[in-house]
Amino acid sequence: MRSVMVFPGLLFLLLISISSAQENNTRQDKDPLDSFMWELYQDRYLSNAPVHFDSRVKITAPDFAEDSGQVPVEIDASHLNGKFEKMLLWVELNPIPMVFEYNPGTQGLAKVGLNIRLEQGSPVRVALLSQGVWHVGSTFIDGAGGGCSTPGIANSGKNWSKDFGQVRGRRFPAKQGSRLRFLIIHPMESGLLPSEIPFYIEELKISSKGETVADMKWHASISENPVLTIEMKGDERTPYKMKARDNNANLLESQI
Repeated sequence: MRSVMVFPGLLFLLLISISSAQENNTRQDKDPLDSFMWELYQDRYLSNAPVHFDSRVKITAPDFAEDSGQVPVEIDASHLNGKFEKMLLWVELNPIPMVFEYNPGTQGLAKVGLNIRLEQGSPVRVALLSQGVWHVGSTFIDGAGGGCSTPGIANSGKNWSKDFGQVRGRRFPAKQGSRLRFLIIHPMESGLLPSEIPFYIEELKISSKGETVADMKWHASISENPVLTIEMKGDERTPYKMKARDNNANLLESQI
């Protein structure tokens, strides 16, 4: 058998190459939930931009949804350094996967909360685009299911002719600015139930002093009577106006 001599310098370069290859493999990022649907949604929503599963992008949600029509989800990516240009939230196994698309504009911060529908136990993803890279946070929510295709608990006894379109807004102090919370009385119907047509809020904008400072595109996976919590850079003296529009051109507004 012929012996092979490896010189120290060559060995050093070899070790660096192996280390670099391992680092590159790590940076490619394996889906922490090992979902068979991940690649489909990566191609659909994240295009060809690099993707990094980032522990700084956190989703807080119940492990098990008692009411699959009203599942509270909170997103906190405030520890992600630098600004972000876009935030997406989707539920992989929902019939309408996308929940919202958020453009933070000049004042939006990376902290958002919303109640969503869950059709069955599913991976839930949030992705933030920052400097050309998608930073992704993941969690799995289990539940009894049917949140998208059966009437919600909140729907019982609701008098829409009286309550529809009411908006209640409040402001709370936050570390980096203000936390705004809006309750919007709206059925948010997906059109998936028999004899139901799609009727949901599809656009929400927040403005200050006449300038749009953040905007969102909503989809029908958001719960009936949505409660939006969103953090903005302005302090307690900054005026904000929320204006939402549904797919029937109804306008809903609140001023803080």
